Amino acid sequence: MLRHMRKRMAGALAIAVLVVSTAGVASAAGTVAGTTVSNTATVNYSVNAVAQPAITGTADFVVDRKIDLTLTAPGTYVNVTPGTAGNAIPFTLTNTSNAPLDFALAAANNATDPYGGADNFDPTASAVFVDGNANGTFQALNDTATVVSNLAPDASIVVFIVSTIPGGQANASIAAVTMTATAHELGGAAVTQDAGADVAATVQTVFADGAGDTDAARDGAFSKTGAFKVQGANVSVVKTETIVSDPINGAVNPKHIPGAIVQYQVTVTNAAASAVNATTITVTDVMPANVTFQPNTYGAGQGIQLGGVAQTNAADADQGTFAANTVTVTIPSLAPGASSVITFRVAVN
Repeated sequence: MLRHMRKRMAGALAIAVLVVSTAGVASAAGTVAGTTVSNTATVNYSVNAVAQPAITGTADFVVDRKIDLTLTAPGTYVNVTPGTAGNAIPFTLTNTSNAPLDFALAAANNATDPYGGADNFDPTASAVFVDGNANGTFQALNDTATVVSNLAPDASIVVFIVSTIPGGQANASIAAVTMTATAHELGGAAVTQDAGADVAATVQTVFADGAGDTDAARDGAFSKTGAFKVQGANVSVVKTETIVSDPINGAVNPKHIPGAIVQYQVTVTNAAASAVNATTITVTDVMPANVTFQPNTYGAGQGIQLGGVAQTNAADADQGTFAANTVTVTIPSLAPGASSVITFRVAVN
């Protein structure tokens, strides 16, 4: 009786040890590929009430490799300025496989905005980079790797699509881009899946990844789309001319005859829908050969007017200049919805 109790206690202890050791191997990605799982059955029996030596039967198998991965994108647009380089969308790559892997990265333009807007332009010079110092922010000096190396099971890393935004893009324009990560062997080629029957003593590979935005399920890859959104100023210009007088009719029903005085008006506007101020605006207007700039329209040496304020023709502290037969006016800033009006006069030759 006592001996049977001891056997039961020993068996229970062995089971407890097995459970503890197995828990140490398991993870969210599952038991590590290549782990040998050994299971032993023990038979105790008696002959004519005499206990005989226990006999055992053991079955081993090797845990196969499950290839799985995910990519996540920001939950909203990455705001950008037209005409700038180094704009980065961060994606988080997680290796949910049960083995360490390398991952190749690729970027592509996408015509579908993941946030419900309308994709209406493509960024240029898009490239992929790995977050080298794990700070989640693209830094060109630190983030130079273009492949993910030896990412452990359950580990995550930030990867970037870095793009140039062409100049002149209208405010609120959207460019969608897709990151694709593909599982690779450590230091080697893309992972391939094993076909055919299971071989218990051999590590075989099974693709378990889901379908991404542009790739299929169980292809050893995963894709996710993010988007840039332009935060810009929609600047427009309208130029008009008004006949002021001519040498025959004066100011009464004047005509565009030689000697007539014509006033030009240039209106520069930053649209109300713009997201930011338009800054460092420079307006240049070259006089055609058949007109002559009138240098004293608004006072001696003041042939330009900006917002109703006369500007000197000389290159000085004010915002207007006439030189080399060209009117030049600088406007430091225009807020969304604001306009600035420039006027000057010419004589018809």
